[in-house]
Parts: sequence; structure tokens; C-alpha cells
Amino acid sequence: MIIDCQSCPVRDLHCDDCMVTALLTPTTAELPLDAAERAAVTRFAGAGLVSALEAGAATARREPWAAHARAVG
Repeated sequence: MIIDCQSCPVRDLHCDDCMVTALLTPTTAELPLDAAERAAVTRFAGAGLVSALEAGAATARREPWAAHARAVG
């Protein structure tokens, strides 16, 4: 299968709900925490809600249906 975003008839109009993104984005992809997420986890650890070990191992996960996910192309 060849996916060519350059020839897509709704390119730049419907990239946010493109099915290609859902097909190509792995659901189990672990991502590093961004600054805000890391700050939140650090505060949880400081308050004793999670252990330092759990806080150090925390990762983010991209959900294929998330509104912030961008389509390829």
C-alpha cells in the first residue's frame, strides 16, 4: 500500500481525523514525559503518592484518538 499525503483530496482540511494516523501510530509507544508531566510526577513523589522508583520510570503514552495527534504529511 502506498500512502501519499501530497495527493490526498482533503489534505490540510481533515488531517486531524485522518485514518492513516490511527493506522500508523503505535498504541503502545512509550514517550518521555514533557516538562509539565515531569513536574506533576515530581510533585506526586514529593507528596508520597508514588515512590521515587515509580516516578523515575513514568512514561507518557500516545493515544491514537487524542486530539493533539497530527496526521502524517
